[in-house]
Amino acid sequence: MNDESAAPDVVDVVCSAAGTSASAVRVEAETDGVHLRVRNTSGASGVYLHYRYGDKWRYGGGDPVDDDASVRVLSLPPVPVRLNCSSFEGRNEDPAIQIEVQDPARAWRAGALAGFGCLPPERTLIDWQIGPGRGRTANDALAALVAQMDEPTTWLAVQDGYVAETRQTYVMERGGRAWATASVIHEADGGYTASLGDLCRAT
Repeated sequence: MNDESAAPDVVDVVCSAAGTSASAVRVEAETDGVHLRVRNTSGASGVYLHYRYGDKWRYGGGDPVDDDASVRVLSLPPVPVRLNCSSFEGRNEDPAIQIEVQDPARAWRAGALAGFGCLPPERTLIDWQIGPGRGRTANDALAALVAQMDEPTTWLAVQDGYVAETRQTYVMERGGRAWATASVIHEADGGYTASLGDLCRAT
């Protein structure tokens, strides 16, 4: 694909014996995130795909890769992203390749949490004694989470990522002030699971 072509909405990423490769240099995000079709052809064990973005490439993560192709939907912002594979539990690591995430539908939104003095819930450092709440809807799951608390707590939906991704973010409020964050995941079985994240600075 040349640079003048329209960006695809799915990019094939292959972890091979020759290194990490991608079928395009750009990818168009869907409303639920960035779709990558990932496959391992290297014959190695313990293969992972790593993704990094942001200032000094300090944000990101990684997932195991199987021999069979599978589509990953990642919450990657519309910025350049570096991808690379590793094998044998990280002992071998490929040089990174780079793709650009585009968001023509403007489905990505971030920054609202900072206005509440909160960090994204998946970056929490707190070991909560409050277990997750589960329910048939997101509100049911949040109500089950709050039912474990001693103080009255309400919640407010705050978009932090893609509008339709399976993980949605909430600000938990006490006394009208931001207290903590929570994430709600839409599970494969159709139910929802709510978990507490980090405390907000405004508390």
